[in-house]
Amino acid sequence: MKKLIIFAAAIVALPLTFSCGPSKAELAEKARQDSIRVADSIKQAEEKAAAEAKAKAEADSIARDKKVADFLTDMYNSRKFENYQWLKAHCTQKVISKLQRDYDYDDGGLATWDFRSGAQDGPTNAHNITEVKPMGEGWYQYSFVDMGVNGSHKVLIIDDGDSFKIDGLK
Repeated sequence: MKKLIIFAAAIVALPLTFSCGPSKAELAEKARQDSIRVADSIKQAEEKAAAEAKAKAEADSIARDKKVADFLTDMYNSRKFENYQWLKAHCTQKVISKLQRDYDYDDGGLATWDFRSGAQDGPTNAHNITEVKPMGEGWYQYSFVDMGVNGSHKVLIIDDGDSFKIDGLK
């Protein structure tokens, strides 16, 4: 009788044991949801990393634009573009060749006026940068007053160690 009671209790308890755990379908659904959560976490981490990289690139670009603006402002306002040694140190051979071709005389000089408005005379002695604007892909437009005459030029600026070089002039 005692064995019969234990046997009956085991028969009743056995289905309850199997019915208390998750079914195969429930386990499969949980695994699917876990996979979705992991994929979402990876996607969020990638999006965050991309946003941080973009923010850093933008900050670096803004900082470079400021340095280029300072470089061009100093070049123009201090008339460094009139100094052949400065030009040879801060322009690529391509720009030096252009300045040589544009020079109208036979003494082997450089057309430093390519950096100015081209005016021989003006209503004032004002000579300064009014704006430096990034144009993209390394090009910058600098606007200026040259003897009271407004003008602008575009220059291609490349990095040269801790400084810059002018690699194009329009």
